[in-house]
Amino acid sequence: MNTMIKVLMATLCSAFVVVAATAYAAPATEIYFVRHGETVGNVTHKHTYENDRTFSDKGKNQVAELTEKLGRLHFDHIIVSPKYRTLNTIYPYLKKHELKAEIWPELQECCWQKKSSRLSSFNLQRGQQIQLESNMKRYYTFPDDDARRRYAAKNYGDGLLQMFKAVQLIHKRFADSGKRILVVSHYHIGSRLIESLQGIEPEGRYKLSNAKISHLIEKGDGTFRLIDMNQ
Repeated sequence: MNTMIKVLMATLCSAFVVVAATAYAAPATEIYFVRHGETVGNVTHKHTYENDRTFSDKGKNQVAELTEKLGRLHFDHIIVSPKYRTLNTIYPYLKKHELKAEIWPELQECCWQKKSSRLSSFNLQRGQQIQLESNMKRYYTFPDDDARRRYAAKNYGDGLLQMFKAVQLIHKRFADSGKRILVVSHYHIGSRLIESLQGIEPEGRYKLSNAKISHLIEKGDGTFRLIDMNQ
């Protein structure tokens, strides 16, 4: 076999290895994160039970715009915080397209307390049972019976543990799946979730706007790259 043929065969073999490696590479998972629509509590900074579950006029418009924007995308799975403001943010989209979302207590708001308590996350407990309005029940599911109860994060450390549980679940359920996941959650936990998915310290550096979409895509090392913020 002459030298030219050897070189050609070596080149073809190398090309085959590259193509084969590319063909069998794990597909990249995409995550789209949405913060809930603006509430009266966001506007007044008076976070009462009623204010935090009631959209402002601007918030109502945001939800309508978000519903139209999400309608131009396809999602393989939708996960949502159990808070009423998050459920009600995605509800019009689910209803319009006859879809279902899975409720994750791990995605409810947390980590707004001072960081001084971050090391006290040793006894994170479940709290109240999650109640759904009758018109919402057909559009929401729970991954298991435990998920029917909220977490009761009492301090910053508890909140971090809850957030890390959400990150762990995302990796366990969706890593290397090539699926497109919609996550509907909150401001404080959302920033830290996006940071943790990127493999960086969860400090809350991102300012997430109400009802805007942030987009991440999985990298080869299992972390995610932030593509868009507040679109």
